[in-house]
Amino acid sequence: MKRPTLIAAPTATLLLVAAGLAGLAGCNPPPPPAAPLPAVYVTPVTLEAATAQRRFTATVAPRIESELAFRAGGKVTTRQVELGQRVRAGQVLARIDAGDYQLAVDAAADQMRAAEVDARQTAADAARFQRLLADGSVPAADQERLQAGADAAAARAAQARRQLDLARNRSGYAVLAAPFDGIVTAVRVEPGQVVAEGQPAFALARGDELELFVDVPERIAPTLAAQRASVALPDGTWSPLRLREMAPAANPATRSYRARYALTEARPAAWRLGMSVELRLADAGSGAAVAELPAGALVKTGAQATVWLVADRAAGLLKSQPVTLVAQDRDRVRVQGLQASDLVVTAGAHKLDAGLRVRAIARPLGAPLPAATLAEARP
Repeated sequence: MKRPTLIAAPTATLLLVAAGLAGLAGCNPPPPPAAPLPAVYVTPVTLEAATAQRRFTATVAPRIESELAFRAGGKVTTRQVELGQRVRAGQVLARIDAGDYQLAVDAAADQMRAAEVDARQTAADAARFQRLLADGSVPAADQERLQAGADAAAARAAQARRQLDLARNRSGYAVLAAPFDGIVTAVRVEPGQVVAEGQPAFALARGDELELFVDVPERIAPTLAAQRASVALPDGTWSPLRLREMAPAANPATRSYRARYALTEARPAAWRLGMSVELRLADAGSGAAVAELPAGALVKTGAQATVWLVADRAAGLLKSQPVTLVAQDRDRVRVQGLQASDLVVTAGAHKLDAGLRVRAIARPLGAPLPAATLAEARP
């Protein structure tokens, strides 16, 4: 009979261990998925000629704004418009009590009728004396006196007619109407208020033509006409401006000069009277090209300024790029040392590391950041 094959003890032990490991391997869960890459906002670099720039806060104002007043005094009976209301030319804004002015019209009409009656009577007497003078019935001196009286009566009648016209005009001044289409920017009278002749009652602005005014320091006032001006629009772009007028004298309190700029392009629909906008003045300069970036893109390490570039957008690789700071204001920086179309991280740059991989999200220059900046996320 054939004997069964025996397995050596060490070999059996190894087989048992291998089987146990295989069973444990079958019970282990699969490895977790890779963590998503943190997102960062990037802005493509746009190069422009290096210029000295200054930024000011300008105010949106109407090209024409008029103070309207009654041309006669009296008690305001009705006010028919509200602040901010658009009105048409000829629309009634307010009325004052015209009772006294109507009485003056009636009195002037009575005086005119009396003067015309007197003028007709004296003219008839002068005509009769002229006929009697022809046959010698009256002396020439009497006829001359009557003719002079007739001429004076005719002049008084003409004066009375003009007085009636003036009284009628003054009665019409009890109604204040809009001289042009516009927006009511100030209301200074209320029903029941007694106003004087010429006292400002409303301010009316033409809403179809807006401009900007800004107060500039006296040191740059002489060169203001040679500088290129532009205004920041709501979409982050800049629109050129034209200097329309400049005050000939400085404000005695602030020692600044007021300049008014006209728009060369269509005004944004979002603009309202009195809004504050950012105005930029730039000298026509030349030299190395500079890039304008949000201030959050700049990282300073000692005296050296750097920015983070997305060197490979597909792989999300970051690169630290040294730059030269040319100018800096409240929320923008101008730097040299970048190439056109470089992708610069413009938010949360101080939280990045050289070995960190990211996901780039385009952000136009001047666009606001959301409430929670994705660039602050760390793996």
